[in-house]
Amino acid sequence: MNILITGARAPVAVEWARIALRSGHRVWLADSLSWPLGRFLQGIEGYLRLPSPRKDIAGYQQTLQGYLNDHDIKLLIPTCEEIFYLSQAFAAYIGPTEWLLPERQLLFELHHKSQSLGLLTGLGEVQTPATRLLTSCGQIVDDPQTILKPVYSRFGRKVIRTPKPGSLNDRQLNERIPWVQQQKLTGTALCNYAVFDHGRLIAHQAYQPKYCFNQAAGSYFVPYQDRRLDDFVHQFGERTGFHGQAAFDFIEQDGVIFVIECNPRATSGLHLLGAQLSIAADGHLHYQPAPTKAGHMGVIVLLFFAGQAWREKQLATLWQDFRQAPNLLSDQRWPIRVGAQWCALLEMGYRSLRYRRPLTDASTFDIEWDG
Repeated sequence: MNILITGARAPVAVEWARIALRSGHRVWLADSLSWPLGRFLQGIEGYLRLPSPRKDIAGYQQTLQGYLNDHDIKLLIPTCEEIFYLSQAFAAYIGPTEWLLPERQLLFELHHKSQSLGLLTGLGEVQTPATRLLTSCGQIVDDPQTILKPVYSRFGRKVIRTPKPGSLNDRQLNERIPWVQQQKLTGTALCNYAVFDHGRLIAHQAYQPKYCFNQAAGSYFVPYQDRRLDDFVHQFGERTGFHGQAAFDFIEQDGVIFVIECNPRATSGLHLLGAQLSIAADGHLHYQPAPTKAGHMGVIVLLFFAGQAWREKQLATLWQDFRQAPNLLSDQRWPIRVGAQWCALLEMGYRSLRYRRPLTDASTFDIEWDG
């Protein structure tokens, strides 16, 4: 079977490609970048360049349609926020390709940091934080026990941790650009990645993220087990009929687990499941349970966190963590070509300088969907 995986910039796209290759399929990777990480994966049929969906949705849809036809693609797997633009493309698509993505309205509701909590309330023993939707600056309350964040954001960007009247102006917060004021939680950060087949849970993995970029995106993942998270994710699938990939961020405070948001797309938890997942000839996903181990994103962990670890006198701990866990990007059968991470990082650095954005912003701004 021919499979197309979008979001080739993401390490999880490489993981999906290896799952497909191991299952005996032919694989193409696609993205709007010049040198995304997945372009350098050995074993794939090729890399397909797409326009930026945020800048040129019509061109994106037209080019994608051409690739699906030209390469007889039977299964399309999204990984990043291009999924929101793919959802628009799917609404107009006529053809044989199966798309691993949920129903359109559900997808967008889960991306919204207020609407999503309504869908997640009452699942198992997991609670949701008190949250108010804001559509004007006058609604902001001076409350140090809360935080402010946009309803559409990623990587913990723009979070205001000590909100008060005047924290935002009318250009930043209005009916077109809503925010939420949410109960402030402190405790252990937990994540859970899951994949569903029309509501049926195929597999999921909870984990603790460590060595986080901007205190948000982890680069080191420690498997975590809790019955409450098992119940939560099963009931989520049953309630919503979700199809595709979903990830959840939690905070455990004083023994209580709170779900704070949902990302209806792939996240790094896939790396902890990848070796046990397979794609059948008919495109259905299968999972063979097996023990999971901690893993990391390679030398980038040392590159980005050595300075901080040295200042905090934790350099020995960082080195020990790095040595005792495997590099999740490494694979002997389908390796990434030497220097690929540096090429991808160089492109991100160039984008960061050219568009005057932080590195994490530069990595996604051309595919972000903010309503």
